[in-house]
Amino acid sequence: MKHLLVVMMFFSFVCGKAQEIDSTLFMGTFISTELKIKCVLNLYKDDIPVPGLEMDKCYGYLNGNLNGVWVILKVKELSSEKALVRAVSDRGGDAQDLEIRKTDEGISFSQQDGTNIKSISGTKYTKLPKIIELKK
Repeated sequence: MKHLLVVMMFFSFVCGKAQEIDSTLFMGTFISTELKIKCVLNLYKDDIPVPGLEMDKCYGYLNGNLNGVWVILKVKELSSEKALVRAVSDRGGDAQDLEIRKTDEGISFSQQDGTNIKSISGTKYTKLPKIIELKK
């Protein structure tokens, strides 16, 4: 009986540590130097203030060489490998579902349906690639 108790305590400790590691996968600051985009993210708690916007805290945001700031307002799904979130533009009614996957160097955003996120090239807007790679 003592062995069973020791084994159960060991597995609860190991599982607890595994949860701690997983809870930082979709958390932090990620950048793409190529696209000049920064993402601040915490999909586990909506505690991130958005610079320049007077609003309640959110799950994260994308800014930089973009058409405004894209704010992550809702986490639809969350697992250890990927997340599905809803992001909206600070400029109006644009909204986009984004799938976020962990990568070896950070995360990748995959635009689903809806309005494409655009970047600014000189005086023109250009669509970003459907998949955006960001490094931690």
